[in-house]
Amino acid sequence: MLSLKPRLALCGELVRPGSVLADVGTDHAYLPIWLLKTGKIPRALACDINSGPLEAARRNARFYGVEDRLRLVRSDGLAQVPPEDGEDVSIAGMGGELILRIVEETPWLREPERRLILQPMSMADRLRAGLWKLGFSILEERAVEDGGKVYSAFSVEYRGDLPPYPRLYPYMGMLRPGEPAVEAYTAKTVRGLENRLRGAAHVGDEKTAKELQEILWELAENYLLFYGNLGENYGENL
Repeated sequence: MLSLKPRLALCGELVRPGSVLADVGTDHAYLPIWLLKTGKIPRALACDINSGPLEAARRNARFYGVEDRLRLVRSDGLAQVPPEDGEDVSIAGMGGELILRIVEETPWLREPERRLILQPMSMADRLRAGLWKLGFSILEERAVEDGGKVYSAFSVEYRGDLPPYPRLYPYMGMLRPGEPAVEAYTAKTVRGLENRLRGAAHVGDEKTAKELQEILWELAENYLLFYGNLGENYGENL
């Protein structure tokens, strides 16, 4: 039986049972194949911009006996994917800015009952903030440790005009203290913010430095105090 790495398994947990899935940047199509084999979804489309990964996906679909329920399409993002093949849309393993571009370029993702399952490898803060500005809000978010790194995956839906987001939203989304892997994700976020703070201080950008310091303090109050690990375990500015 096919097994998934933890970060992909987390995405699979967020896919709605019975939905038709479009998996973008599918690589070897492990996620849709796993969902088909477990019976969570009836059919899926897997797309990739390159032909090599699609050939690997075709071999895997044949090996696991799901080629009759998995359609393969060469596509830049969702450009060649029809709306009826994407009730749920998963995009994993890409940078946050690329994911945001794909969402921006696909108007039908704003239709009712569409669900996005996203797992950015970088720039998650820009993705969360950018999605909010486009009218997409996070429904559920979870973190997971995988291969010595920590990731988050979240499901989003289009909600239209939204009020300004809370200051920590781009950095922590819907993650809450005490949930699995959130402590590790918080530490990763603090390190990233501290690197940016040092950069701002180095070039004399006092406004940005002040904003980043305030975000770090808010993280300390809302997350780090829960774990009782301030100071040397999390950074020099807390």
